[in-house]
Amino acid sequence: MDKIFPKDTIKNTADSIGITNLKDNAAAALALDAEYRIHEIIQEANKFMRHSKRTKLTGEDINNALRVINVDPLYGFTLNDNFKFQRTLAGQQELLFMDDDEYEFETLITSPMPKLPAEVTYTAHWLAVEGVQPAIPHNPPPPIEDTIPESSRKKAPPNAIVQVPNGVVTGTSDIELKPLVQHVISQELKVFYDKVTKTIKGGDSKMKVSVLYSLQHDTGLAQLLPYFVRFICEQIGQNIKKNTIVESILEMTNALINNTSLRLEPYLHHLVPAILTCVVRKKFGPDPDYHWKIRDSAALVLAKICDRFGMEYNTLQPRVIKTLLSALTDPTKSLSTHYGCIVALGALGREVVKTILVPNLKTYSEILEQRKNVDKNKAERCENAILEILPKLKGSSVPTDSDQNSQISDEDLQQRLADKIGVHLAKQVMDKISDNEVIMATLNC
Repeated sequence: MDKIFPKDTIKNTADSIGITNLKDNAAAALALDAEYRIHEIIQEANKFMRHSKRTKLTGEDINNALRVINVDPLYGFTLNDNFKFQRTLAGQQELLFMDDDEYEFETLITSPMPKLPAEVTYTAHWLAVEGVQPAIPHNPPPPIEDTIPESSRKKAPPNAIVQVPNGVVTGTSDIELKPLVQHVISQELKVFYDKVTKTIKGGDSKMKVSVLYSLQHDTGLAQLLPYFVRFICEQIGQNIKKNTIVESILEMTNALINNTSLRLEPYLHHLVPAILTCVVRKKFGPDPDYHWKIRDSAALVLAKICDRFGMEYNTLQPRVIKTLLSALTDPTKSLSTHYGCIVALGALGREVVKTILVPNLKTYSEILEQRKNVDKNKAERCENAILEILPKLKGSSVPTDSDQNSQISDEDLQQRLADKIGVHLAKQVMDKISDNEVIMATLNC
């Protein structure tokens, strides 16, 4: 073993790092261990060499072998390095070392300096004008240039003017207008899209379940996503008074949100206003009671959008909350709109209820009390929605002394609630919520 990896090498290495008088048995044990480690590295490196169809072991093979056994690679050795070792004598031991290149200092001083790198510059040019890519050297040539027949190309009139981005108006006497390139999808996807839209707008209930399952779990719908988003926005705008279609559209939106393989981020500015419309719209359809269910469903979908994309877009939820709170505190809005805002704020979570909804209930209590005589049914809907949301605050407040709370009379508790959420709502809470922990949590908001 000493002939393969002698213990004297271990002693010389120990000497170089300041360890003197290393015992022979310790040096022999370290030599055996070092020999085993080197064999292990060479064997792993040979595997990389063979898999690379080479017969010469390189430094990259050694580095890959070191990574496999969780050892940091040796930096500074490239594939093209061809090291030449020189022999020398140190005392009575023969050592090998790499011969370094020698340079004359005067030669380095008198040699010309390298050229300075060019300064960084930039230029601006149009990537596209009204959907048409200008034929300038900065832009790549369009691949379909030769496929457009001459008859389909149109010349702009000599005195025509085209409005380009940023409000710049330019003459177009020499501009050639080309047809826009259409987004092409396969025939199978077209058939699937037609089947989905037809089912959502009024198909069989069993087929609708299958379609929603496919939208939620299919991983190959990326090409159809912009078409689905456009379909959702158009149908909500065109069929807002057809409750069954709107409900199916909300189910479709929920399925697309649950599909983790789809990137909905580029389309949120289309989806969120459409869903908000279903939450805060004054009237839906002829059925006076069905729209409550639609507002509940839209609120859950809106909350799911904020939950999934709120971390990535930190202004999404605050903007939604601002819109809902503005509609809730507006006395000119209908009670149906107020109901949608209440359930949407409640669906956004306990923190939103604690920091946004409850602090504004005193103002809303006055609005609700004035409107109750006009439309009792809708006012009771709003009251019940608030009473169903308040239990979410349970467990959010700091624990208090139960003996001290038990000494507070119902009149004092109702008065404190009235100062917090208004007289009208305080009376409803005291009558219909018997859990003192919920009441105390409401007071502590």
